[in-house]
Amino acid sequence: MRISKEILWLFLIFFVQQLPLVADWGIDLPLIFVILTGIRSDLPKAASWGFATGALQDLLSSGGIGINTISKTFAGLGASFLKMHVYRERVLTQTLLIAGLSIFHEIFSYLLMRWDGEAPRAEDAFWICARSVLLTTFAGLIVCVFIVRFRRRRFDPATA
Repeated sequence: MRISKEILWLFLIFFVQQLPLVADWGIDLPLIFVILTGIRSDLPKAASWGFATGALQDLLSSGGIGINTISKTFAGLGASFLKMHVYRERVLTQTLLIAGLSIFHEIFSYLLMRWDGEAPRAEDAFWICARSVLLTTFAGLIVCVFIVRFRRRRFDPATA
């Protein structure tokens, strides 16, 4: 039985996500995984990876399927949709997609929390979201540098 490389990456990401340095700073590594998987897949596959990642994140955070499941599903759909219109295999493009979809993810999650009645005050939520977006984008930049370099070397050794 062969295990998909995406599943292995997902387990590694959730392991790293639990480390105190990553968890305390608010870096959302599963969101980076969903976005980078979404820009390399079609809409149904991107939505299913977003749903699976969000559901696993919700279940590991001692809750039921909820906010992360919905927002990561839409982030995966957004990444796959934007791939069809604005995507280039460059670090800057991938980083801008991570930044934009991270902003979308945070706003959408906050609106879902407001609708559910468990959202913090707007001032507190703004600074939490701003820190999360900034650090997730920076972590995504680092990941994108390695992915683009690896893909260039793997698919076209002359450009590496």
